[in-house]
Amino acid sequence: MPASPRRSFIGRLFAGAASLAAAGSTPRLLAAATAADPGDDWMKALTAPHRTVFDVSAHKNGKPLGHAKNFLDGWRDAFKTPERDVNLVMGIHGDAAPYLFNDALWDRYKLGQQYDVTDGETKGPAVRNVFTSAHAAAAALVTPDATIEALQQRGARFVICMNTIGNTARKLAAAGLGSYDEIHAAIIAGLLPGVITVPAITVALTQLQEHGLKYEKVD
Repeated sequence: MPASPRRSFIGRLFAGAASLAAAGSTPRLLAAATAADPGDDWMKALTAPHRTVFDVSAHKNGKPLGHAKNFLDGWRDAFKTPERDVNLVMGIHGDAAPYLFNDALWDRYKLGQQYDVTDGETKGPAVRNVFTSAHAAAAALVTPDATIEALQQRGARFVICMNTIGNTARKLAAAGLGSYDEIHAAIIAGLLPGVITVPAITVALTQLQEHGLKYEKVD
């Protein structure tokens, strides 16, 4: 019985993966496969009575993170709503992308200089992620309870798209900080734990609204 087109495709995919693995190119294949597969299983888990997605395209020195904290605080303190009954998704793109990059990326690619983020402790361009729990108190841009990790612990999900990663890699390559391919791979490897990647944030924002989340643009 002849193989179906789907089986033939899967066979070619695994054969290609084996060849690339032998050539040391498996990470690039996996990255491409991730980008090509939208997937919305994580969205199906968003079933709380109160569901919102924030569209965040600028870092604003952490102001959107404070807004997320206030949102969660409001439901908890004013309306006595358990945090399990609130779903918050942070759709990160544009100049907000460095929120989700680890310290090594901030240092290696001079992100404080490239994105105009000043470390409150050193008074110079940040070379560490000042929006994380490890550095927030010293850097003084966000409070410890408005860091990426603090919000994640309260159930917030952070999402970044492959288009944003690509645009960031192009920006840094244009600044002479490395080749596009090198930077792109480094960013994917250097995302903070728990960050969700999607192919395109505009599509993800639409999908999330189709799953019942309310949309809010956060400036």
